[in-house]
Amino acid sequence: MNGIEFRYTIITLVLFIICSSLANAQQVTIKLEKKPIIELFKQIQVQTGYSIVYSNEVVPDSMLISINANKLSVNKLLDTVLASKNLFSQMLSESLIVIRSREMEQQKSKANEVIISGRIMNSDDQAVPFVTVSLLETGVLVSGTIADENGNFKFAYPLKKYDGCTLKLTSLGYENLILKFPADKYPTGIQDFGKIRLVPQTRNLKSVQVSGNQRVIEMNDGNIVFNVSKSISAQGTNALELLARAPGVSVASDNSISLNGKAGASILIDGKMTYLSNGEVAELLKTMSSSNIRSIEIINSPGAKYDAAGTAGIINVKTLKSTVDGLNMSMTTGLNYGVYFRNSQDLSVNYRKNRFNLYGSYSHFLGYYSYLYGGDRIQEGNFFNSFTDDIDKRNKIGSRVGADFIINKKSTVGILLNGNFLFGGGITDTKTDIGLESTKVVEQTLTAVNDYYAQGTQRYNLNANYKYEDTLGRILNIDADYGSFTKRAGNLQSNRYTLADNTITSDNLYRSLNRIDITLGAVKLDYSTNLWKGKLETGAKYSTVSSSNDSRFLEVQQAAEVLDPTRSNRFSFKENISSGYVNYKKPFGKWQLQGGLRVENSRSTGRLEEVSEISGNEQIINRNYTNLFPFFSASLTASPTNSFSFSYSKRIDRPAYQNLNPFIYLLDELSFWQGNPFLKPQISHRGLIQYVHRSTIIGLSYTYTNDFSVEVTDTIGSSKIVMIPRNLGNQQHAALTLTQSLKPSDWWDITFNGTLFRLNNNVDFGNGRKLDLKQLAARLSLQQTFQLPKGFVGEVMGFYNSKRLVGANQFFEPNSQIDLGLQRSFWQKNGTLRLVYSDILKGSQGNSFQRVGNFTIRNYSYFETRQLKLSFSYKFSNGNSKGPRTRTSALENESGRIK
Repeated sequence: MNGIEFRYTIITLVLFIICSSLANAQQVTIKLEKKPIIELFKQIQVQTGYSIVYSNEVVPDSMLISINANKLSVNKLLDTVLASKNLFSQMLSESLIVIRSREMEQQKSKANEVIISGRIMNSDDQAVPFVTVSLLETGVLVSGTIADENGNFKFAYPLKKYDGCTLKLTSLGYENLILKFPADKYPTGIQDFGKIRLVPQTRNLKSVQVSGNQRVIEMNDGNIVFNVSKSISAQGTNALELLARAPGVSVASDNSISLNGKAGASILIDGKMTYLSNGEVAELLKTMSSSNIRSIEIINSPGAKYDAAGTAGIINVKTLKSTVDGLNMSMTTGLNYGVYFRNSQDLSVNYRKNRFNLYGSYSHFLGYYSYLYGGDRIQEGNFFNSFTDDIDKRNKIGSRVGADFIINKKSTVGILLNGNFLFGGGITDTKTDIGLESTKVVEQTLTAVNDYYAQGTQRYNLNANYKYEDTLGRILNIDADYGSFTKRAGNLQSNRYTLADNTITSDNLYRSLNRIDITLGAVKLDYSTNLWKGKLETGAKYSTVSSSNDSRFLEVQQAAEVLDPTRSNRFSFKENISSGYVNYKKPFGKWQLQGGLRVENSRSTGRLEEVSEISGNEQIINRNYTNLFPFFSASLTASPTNSFSFSYSKRIDRPAYQNLNPFIYLLDELSFWQGNPFLKPQISHRGLIQYVHRSTIIGLSYTYTNDFSVEVTDTIGSSKIVMIPRNLGNQQHAALTLTQSLKPSDWWDITFNGTLFRLNNNVDFGNGRKLDLKQLAARLSLQQTFQLPKGFVGEVMGFYNSKRLVGANQFFEPNSQIDLGLQRSFWQKNGTLRLVYSDILKGSQGNSFQRVGNFTIRNYSYFETRQLKLSFSYKFSNGNSKGPRTRTSALENESGRIK
């Protein structure tokens, strides 16, 4: 890290410390004489930026006060005023204050209490925060509460009988909802309403009393949420670039994902689980525009209902969805410039009428990308110093179209088709100097030009869904899926050796033609219901995958192109996975316990057409194994602003389908990539402790991984290297994380995320080459948003990575990145113009070192992260809040293993 980057890092950390002290310095000066108490709340909101929420039943308009306060803290002022009114205040988040009735709270301590709970959602399965929940007996208010920011509510009251009791839910923008208690049941212990859906109002609201600003980073049900639409610098990027901005997430040069310093994170897209491995899965994310992404959710401890894949956790990418009844459209167009000009485009349309909803979207990324990378290696006393200039000319397109139909109040059916496409070509120009390490003299040079002229990828996924949900908390969800993936690739590569005097000693030309066809099918059933004062979840899933791979390698000669049978082959792979799970969670006062068990059976067959030393000596490889995946969690809500949780889970990472393909792919005559048909899944055991205090999130985790699987660089003979995935041993990972949101003033928001982690890789490369590697590392990120004059909004975002261990034995040097963003909205905020300058110090360059025995290699790379981005967005709508629903797919795990 150079001096400039170091100074920026120090300044960033100093700002963070200063803001921590400013956050608690909110004071107000207010003078009122026999005014409604709501005038006090309004003045506090204006002077401090706090939002104050209250129920009209608790704070009527007729309640008058007189107050004369000069530079008094908000907490002390409210305590003084509310005490005489039998009220009290409570901080629900860093910027939200709730006014409650002391009389209602005292009722909770009486005997024979019934715990009343539920979660409030809208028609799009999104939480509705801060809803007023009132309990009435024969029409008289007797108790109640206000839902938290995730729509959850829970309170206790000694009900005498259900008959005559109702629950009233009120929230701005939604119709009031009245829920009656079942008349044929006597109250015992708990009444859990499960998910409660509010219906949007059919009329436009003229005014809103209280408004809350959504932060860039938030907490939701124990998970960390990165609200992409609230980040200026995140605009104009694709989903893969976007992941690198999420808290604790790193994207390596080979497109692999690390979460809190550990590889093996699974990727979900709107609930569809997909591993982000190398190759084509990364291209899937590259077709998605950030303007069409609402948030990224970090699930550090997934429960038993999730597929067991993902030893580092789960990252859920949630796309934007319409919340409008009628016609809703949004469009974003952008220009990016780094080394080349590029255009990004995104269009989303939604139309809802009565029970029918139709929606669709289209996005593209057109233009060239520049990649510079190389490696200097020492092998058998020789040096091989290579540099590659890679121009990627491939264009990316993503699209989807779907429809939902509401059969009745309890049942909905839908269909969704996703399509992602990549087409075009590119060229890599690699120059490798070769000589003796002892003399440092270049004796010969290999020049390899690889023209990947024909690159075509098509991915389709069709999902049919049925969902049943009633007011008693019973939910049945059925998904049926069909997926198709095809890829065609053509490469023409020259390999020319020249001596120091430019004499050509060898000149070869090769053509490789590769074809991949994968089909996926699955069906999944999930059911949940209230049981024994808790919630039971259970489900089953069956999936089948068929993969066909055809690789032809030809030597281009003057007379004809001659097939090389030792490097040509066909490989087919079929896998069936059957799984089932049961999960149960139940509250015990301030505690909530949850436990579950998932069982998965995998049966697979891999078949080679030809057997050779290069491709492998096994023609048929059969696998059949069953795993149990337990999950347990315990959480304690010590107070409305403090909570603790502990969880344990066992998880698995199965090999990507292409990693099982034993073909050799030629990078140049000295460098190869090869799959491994003997690759086994890796199993992890993970424990997590988490503490949440308002907007502060602290986590401590430990993960132990058996059959640690990773792609390594190893030697072939005295001059060649191969990149190949292997099971090497075990890995231990420990991490301490901190996420902190601050609001020093009403015009300044700060979000800080820090991860301190330690990796210990105990690996065996074979032939006596055992390594026990340890490394302590840190990742820091800071995002600041400023409300500027004239309606402008500014943003400064930066991150810093210390020296770290990646993969099996690759040590990366420190790197960093700083982005600047500016935004201005027009036309009643329907139009938005953004300007972003990313990686202004060009600090994201990657430099690494690795050693195995006498083989060492230093790698370096830069992937055009310094860019100037200009984008314009426009939204049109003519209705009221509704929208298409979200749903998961039966092909969550399988489609993601396409590499």
